[in-house]
Amino acid sequence: MKQYVGVKLIEAKPMTRGDYNKYRGWTIPKDENPNDEGYLVKYSNDYESWSPKKPFDDSYREYDVNALPKTAIGMISGDYKERFKAEYEQLIIRYNGLNRMIEKWDAGQLTFKPTCPRSTYDLQLKAMKDYMVVLEARAVIENVEL
Repeated sequence: MKQYVGVKLIEAKPMTRGDYNKYRGWTIPKDENPNDEGYLVKYSNDYESWSPKKPFDDSYREYDVNALPKTAIGMISGDYKERFKAEYEQLIIRYNGLNRMIEKWDAGQLTFKPTCPRSTYDLQLKAMKDYMVVLEARAVIENVEL
């Protein structure tokens, strides 16, 4: 078999296997545990299913408009402009995250001891800023609205 990676935005809420079967109006099979933890999952086409807790937790992260997962759908788009925008958004998120860490470091508020010297992080921030400038120039040339 071939391997596949899927990216989709779903809605979900915790629900046991037994509660899901009640929700659907089904009788739970004798070989299934009604107390199994899991989730009621609703897809964009209104299809609903139940997922056991571990596979669900291994596959999904809560959607956060300020975090990297929000860019996942754009990264697999068939439209290169959507992939371009997602790449830029990822870079901004990563740059801002590293910059916040540096600011906390400077304020003595870090909860960990960095393993790299400060100069290494400074070089990374500079490289990321240079990368942003290149992407912004490309966006103008290629008529991509960032």
